[in-house]
Amino acid sequence: MIPRRLEKHFFWLIIILFFILLMAYQFFPLHFEIEINRVSEDLEIDPFLIVAIIKLESNFNEIALSHSGAFGLMQLMPETANWLANQRFIQGSWREPLNNIELGSFYLKQLHIDFNQDFHHALNAYHMGPSRLNEVLENNLGFKKTTYTKRISLYRLAYKILYDGFLIYPGE
Repeated sequence: MIPRRLEKHFFWLIIILFFILLMAYQFFPLHFEIEINRVSEDLEIDPFLIVAIIKLESNFNEIALSHSGAFGLMQLMPETANWLANQRFIQGSWREPLNNIELGSFYLKQLHIDFNQDFHHALNAYHMGPSRLNEVLENNLGFKKTTYTKRISLYRLAYKILYDGFLIYPGE
């Protein structure tokens, strides 16, 4: 038989864990699951990576506009978005949530290829632009992990833990 005192501590531990879990779902919301699953399957990209980028870039605000002019869920620059729209046919505007997710994910996949399958370089290129990253790498200021890539990795893990089953890896 469990001592009464231990039972009481266990009860409070469960209550605390429950509130921590509730807070985690508040901090890591999930929206646009259908769109993300569709793009993930179509482009064969980890959906949790897409969600992590959306969380960090726009916090799921589909009309987010940065001070540098990047727009939408995936925070695409207009010039980049227009170039991407010519590379990958979309119906409608790149500003629409599904198209923004699709073009941003396509761009990330291209950067991953362009930077020799280096996950951190692809993310840094997405964040700062491939030209700027190339300049940093050419000047031997090389780096692997930045605050941006660390946060994306952390968010990706958090979403994987919280929403495994809601987002589906390509081919599942």
